[in-house]
Amino acid sequence: MRSSPYKKNFSEVAIARCSASGEALLDCLRDTADKIGGMKRYIKTTDTVFIKPNLTAGMPTESGGTTDVLFVEAVVELVKEAGAARIIVGECSGNESRSIESLTNLGYKDMCERQGVEMVDLDFAEFVDVPVKNAKYKDVVQLPRIVWESDVFITVPVLKTHISSGVTVAIKNSFGLLPDYGKMYAHRDQAVEKVIADIASVLPADIVFVDGRVGAEGIAGGNDFEHPIRSNLVIAGNDPVATDIVSTHLMMQNPRVKHIQWAAELGAGNDRLEFITVRGLSIEEARVDFMTPSEQVAGDSCGKVKICELGACSICCSFVAGPLGRFTKNPASLLEPVEAVTGPGDWDVPENINPRTLLLGDCIQEKYRGLGKFVGGCPVNVGEYMKALADFNVVCAKCAQAVKDVLESQDDGFAAEFADALPEFRILASNKTVYQGENNKGETEDYLLAAGKCMSGYIRNHGRRVHKSSDLDVTEYCVFKDGCPIDPADIIGGLRELKDKMGAKGRRG
Repeated sequence: MRSSPYKKNFSEVAIARCSASGEALLDCLRDTADKIGGMKRYIKTTDTVFIKPNLTAGMPTESGGTTDVLFVEAVVELVKEAGAARIIVGECSGNESRSIESLTNLGYKDMCERQGVEMVDLDFAEFVDVPVKNAKYKDVVQLPRIVWESDVFITVPVLKTHISSGVTVAIKNSFGLLPDYGKMYAHRDQAVEKVIADIASVLPADIVFVDGRVGAEGIAGGNDFEHPIRSNLVIAGNDPVATDIVSTHLMMQNPRVKHIQWAAELGAGNDRLEFITVRGLSIEEARVDFMTPSEQVAGDSCGKVKICELGACSICCSFVAGPLGRFTKNPASLLEPVEAVTGPGDWDVPENINPRTLLLGDCIQEKYRGLGKFVGGCPVNVGEYMKALADFNVVCAKCAQAVKDVLESQDDGFAAEFADALPEFRILASNKTVYQGENNKGETEDYLLAAGKCMSGYIRNHGRRVHKSSDLDVTEYCVFKDGCPIDPADIIGGLRELKDKMGAKGRRG
């Protein structure tokens, strides 16, 4: 069993202001490391050290989406100064291209050669089953053996908000350690925050260096890097939970981030500021106001969406903003203005309440629930939420209805033609699953029809997300049919194409 070489008695985080690169950046990182005890406090001369940047989506560093290779190179130099026996830099980026492309295009291959350290593409790593005690998601998590068996794990994330998890700093960076199918299942089960808390409980980073010089605000995460933000911050910590809660306050985000709270519950670190020693700049001195994901969704909606977060936790915020965010990519699919309210705080009730107001989640105060359509759940029931949006005529459901009509109104010939095929199929339209056959689990061999213009982004991203670490091509399993709204004839044609693909693979149909 892996164990950290340094047992933490308390949590330390250092914050510095830095916009430099080269020697000045190295000096800044060395200084922040010294403020948490110095690298030799954590690294012995016999140690293997694994360093993980964040290369999500393979975006350029100036987008705020990926860790600057020069920042990681400075970390490598500090590890070499500490005398580590072996240094490895690796990533499984979870992006639309293979990780080796990100590692190469962003300069990591050249940097590792220049520094004489190893680089690994975790897309093709050997994984080990690691038991998780009191797991939030599953009692076993799969992690790369090369990381699990390292002596010191250093995570080097970027300072970002995230529509699926509130923020993404040290703990969320470890989501990239999962095999691709593990990431897919976590997203499918709406369990991203649970699984990253589980990872943190068994593999907490020993050292964190946050590249906060340029980060990403708004939706950000792995989805949207339209809003880089320059903070000129460097953060170092010896506790990923403490580093994340400090970073959350630095970004002026709601601190009710569930994966941070869960990781603390599972013993991965400390999420209480009163028990964290902050050195260098204070949180108050270093704060930068990052736009929240919900604020970007509202801004992208051309005034049609208002999201009022009354101190809701990150999960409800994600469940509320996420579906609306998919529609704001095509504002024409938002038909009527809507206000979504979530969280336990006090609501500044507008004088003229929008008749399409949704009060979402069990934590909404009782006195507000009669002022609109109340949808309960902890977290909010997404199915009921989407139904309420459709009932209010807020979101376009024409393509979804077209699919339902095709499936429900066809003659016996249609039923006979697709009798063996439909149980294997999944059909998406209007940004939701409209049909999922009993034999389709949404896994690797996911025979998928994406129907309608608004599904174009999903189908584009789906392929590499599911298949990039294998030789499979998403076009072997998926069909996209354009249209706004989609023509029923194209739906039938798409089903026939999908049936042909399944037959070509030697399966029923």
